[in-house]
Amino acid sequence: MKIKEIELRSGMDRANIRYYEKEGLLQPVRTENGYREYSEKDLQQLLKIRLLRSLHFSLEDIKSLIQKKTTLSFLLKNQIRYLESETEDVLYAKSLCESIVSEGATFETLDAEKHLVSIEEATTESSSEYFNVDFEIPHVFEPIRRFAARTLDMALYGTLIVFLNYFIRGEYSPTDSLSYTFQNILTILVMIMILEPIQLKLFKRTFGKWIMGLYIENLNGSALSYEDSFRRTLHVLVRGMGLLIPLADLISLGSSFDKLRKGEILSWDRGLAYRMKDRKIYRYIIAFVLFFFISISVIIIPFLQNIPPNTGALTVEEFSENFRYYQKLHDMDFGNYVMNNFGKWEEKEADDRLEYLPDAVKYPHFRFRMNDHIVKEVNFSVTYEDNPFWVENYRDMMILASLSFTNADESMNIVERALLSGEIIMRFYAESFKSHTLATKNVEISSMVEYDGYEKSIEILEPVNRERENYYHHDFFVRRLTPEN
Repeated sequence: MKIKEIELRSGMDRANIRYYEKEGLLQPVRTENGYREYSEKDLQQLLKIRLLRSLHFSLEDIKSLIQKKTTLSFLLKNQIRYLESETEDVLYAKSLCESIVSEGATFETLDAEKHLVSIEEATTESSSEYFNVDFEIPHVFEPIRRFAARTLDMALYGTLIVFLNYFIRGEYSPTDSLSYTFQNILTILVMIMILEPIQLKLFKRTFGKWIMGLYIENLNGSALSYEDSFRRTLHVLVRGMGLLIPLADLISLGSSFDKLRKGEILSWDRGLAYRMKDRKIYRYIIAFVLFFFISISVIIIPFLQNIPPNTGALTVEEFSENFRYYQKLHDMDFGNYVMNNFGKWEEKEADDRLEYLPDAVKYPHFRFRMNDHIVKEVNFSVTYEDNPFWVENYRDMMILASLSFTNADESMNIVERALLSGEIIMRFYAESFKSHTLATKNVEISSMVEYDGYEKSIEILEPVNRERENYYHHDFFVRRLTPEN
């Protein structure tokens, strides 16, 4: 008989029949077309299972009976002892167990259909709901396994965003980390809403669920529709993950973890079959290894971003391209000025007013010492006397020029570049108006500052008295100490 007929004759729905089949309690024959063909023996087996589940026997007890690890008489007597302590609502169940014992029935000879008819007659008269058992709809109540699957998915989405930022946008994380975090949260939410429903519809699982041996399907064993997958994913994001809002996500995850630990079905899983392929320990090992390598790949990106577009011997144009690359990477703003391919400042938009600004508040032009069209040194030198205006610190200029030149050294590895970049940035932030030098095996950086009649005011120097004499002199250079190989 086909699935529809056995559903009708057994009084059980397709999802439970398929579930018992997966649990090894039924063994239908497969036809040449791949359809299941159920026998009369399968029907009787289902009726016996239904009867014993109606009497509140556990599935493990029923499995033990089928595998002949115990006897029906033994289990019935145990159930009688249990029912003797229950209220009148279950007296009929107790008498039915006694009746089956008195018949001397075994699991093989049990006439389930006869006793199910008597149960239906008795419950119609008494309106008792004792025998109305919710048959098995599979769910996975293992919070560690489920959270491991979700963590793998989130790590994968996060890694994808990092790589997209680096390889497409050319940056890892802008200076405005709060804005970057907010953008990433929105991006991950959109990514989950697009990718997860597609994965559930096509494969019944996400990447993380596949690793952990989990899958989700309809009660009849079919894959969820895209609409149902989308609805479930949205529910998970809102109720289970707090839309990734800090603190709200921890509260939501904690609540879900506690419900699973208590064996409660999560709201977005109701009406669905949540199955587990196996509990093999190697899945946790694979998950740990994958998470480790995903973490390493994310850590490597900040190191890779310190490699400029041009390395080795630089022309002025290549130096200028490196300068603009680091300017974007570190989100440094020079107002209406941009570095052109000749290493000179030019206006983004024509503004005649800039011509009237005093030199002290303008950015000085770089000078280049060349050898056969190759840059050997980048420098600037400014001197201001009796200046009534403030003086810029030129910090960002010096940082970008130093990074553009030093990180082009091909003898450095990614770790050395990252460490040197950090040292350069910290040095100039701490000592913008102080003289200092920094040397590597191939490059020397020098910033020599002299001034009198000025005082520091946050990030600029202001004249102590605009009517009195003052003096400011600043020499900066970054030069190559050894020729390129």
